[in-house]
Amino acid sequence: MIANYKGLAALVVLAVFSMWMLKRSPDSTVLKSLAKPTHDVDYFSVGYTKLQMDEFGFPSSQLSADYAVHYRDSAEIKLINPVNLVFKTPAPPWVISSEEGVLADSGETLFLQGHVDINRSESDLTQQVDIQTRNLTIAPKKSYAETAEWAEMVTKYDVVSGVGMKLLYASPLKIELLSKVRGRHVYQ
Repeated sequence: MIANYKGLAALVVLAVFSMWMLKRSPDSTVLKSLAKPTHDVDYFSVGYTKLQMDEFGFPSSQLSADYAVHYRDSAEIKLINPVNLVFKTPAPPWVISSEEGVLADSGETLFLQGHVDINRSESDLTQQVDIQTRNLTIAPKKSYAETAEWAEMVTKYDVVSGVGMKLLYASPLKIELLSKVRGRHVYQ
């Protein structure tokens, strides 16, 4: 009979000890994950195209790339051979292309990496403009681009180059070269 009470006494002691331990523990425990987020592909596209319209329903810009990929752990879309068309009617569109790019901030910023070409064809209203540079940052909604790299602008009569560039490709065109500026004007 005493053996039965020893077992019961042990269970009571275990129950009291368990309740005491529960009272001592914090109300909520946060489990920290030791695993790092995986760099897995969330989605991808071969022949990626994104067309944006203005408030009147006319195309304002079109971003296309040979390949686009989005990863689960980032808010960016990586692009291969991106081409950004910026429509400024009635003038011809601006064509901005590079080797690689990253579309960030839900489309608010486009980082073009490697060699970058910026072109606008000649029309009755505008002259042809060709700009060569590297590593360009574009704010599409502001029609603004900048780089800290060397840049060269070629028009029908002028060749201007320098290190660092700010470009406002709205009407009127505004380009600012920041240092080591050189220019050549061709007289005809």
